[in-house]
Amino acid sequence: MKNYQFYENQIISKKDRFKLSHTDEKELKKDFYNENILILGASGSIGNFFTKRLMKFNFKNLYLIDKNENDLTELNRELVLLADKKKLNKIKYICTDLTILNIDNFLKKNKITHYLNFAAIKHVRSEEELISLKYMFLTNSKSFLPSKKNYLKKFFSISTDKTVNPTSLLGISKTIMEKQLSKFKNKNKKIFVSSVRFANVSFSNGSILKYAVDRINEKKVLGIPQTIRRYFITHDEASSLCFKSLLKRNDKMVLIPNSNFLNKEHLIKNLIVKILKINGYVPKFLSKIKNNKNIKVNKNYPILLTKPNTHGQKYYEEFYANSEKLYLDEKDKTIAKVNLPNVTNVDKILDTIFKFNKIDDIKKFLIKNFKSYKPPKNVIKVSQNL
Repeated sequence: MKNYQFYENQIISKKDRFKLSHTDEKELKKDFYNENILILGASGSIGNFFTKRLMKFNFKNLYLIDKNENDLTELNRELVLLADKKKLNKIKYICTDLTILNIDNFLKKNKITHYLNFAAIKHVRSEEELISLKYMFLTNSKSFLPSKKNYLKKFFSISTDKTVNPTSLLGISKTIMEKQLSKFKNKNKKIFVSSVRFANVSFSNGSILKYAVDRINEKKVLGIPQTIRRYFITHDEASSLCFKSLLKRNDKMVLIPNSNFLNKEHLIKNLIVKILKINGYVPKFLSKIKNNKNIKVNKNYPILLTKPNTHGQKYYEEFYANSEKLYLDEKDKTIAKVNLPNVTNVDKILDTIFKFNKIDDIKKFLIKNFKSYKPPKNVIKVSQNL
């Protein structure tokens, strides 16, 4: 059975297009040396790769927090194979949810110098039920933010391209996250603060490509959006962009990949066809399926094509808005950046969101408070469509 990295190399990129330079590595080596580092969402798709690459640096202590106990255990097993005993003794594994963690107490007690947040609710399905939606705003927009600087030297939190002209509440939750970073930076000017937006990470947990490979391996029918296009990067590339966002010259910036190095937007349908071809199948596209159990998988693989107007899904990707000033990096042609956004009274906005008892009321409120937010008028629930 072929692994996900095999497919990444075959259909996305065989090399890291955003690879760190020797100078970058040298700066980060000095930066991490003998420091206390906290990684939230450590066993998630990007946090996992970032953590494993961090093993080459000499830190004082490393605290890995994730709410997924099984994934955290798997990460532990992988790190045992990558690091020596001395370094492994410096790593602490903590299974907890960000929304119940007192981040200020944790940062102070463990004298954290580098706080790196990879934890996020990332699927638009979370917008379909009120309790899930509020949990998304807690995780993405509020609970991650410390109120005190304590021992901090660097503070990083991962963002998404969905913040740009958002069509979903997920995008808004990350827009607020970026504003929270800006607010923290304004209060603590000596602390390095940064973020990164990038394309879809291919074959990441919950992604359409991983879903497709899993279904094909199980010889089960799968559904894919008909006309959605996306840029894709590999796990190595995603972690490289995160490391680059921690370089000195990117303080108070949101890093984005230079689109010239992303090659092109891929039609998801075409990528699935390539995966099928690698496995010796020919796609058989269907507009509907009456009885899944009666469909047999043979050389002609059944694929259900679904409508694209699902809950806030965008037809294409944007990494910066027209209102943002784009800076090209003179030392690195693979990246660009924008300033952290201007601060609004995000605390008041969040407090109001949590008071509403209807999702439509939240949407109406956010339309008034975020001019860039443009939700689609007619949507189909993703959970029903797929």
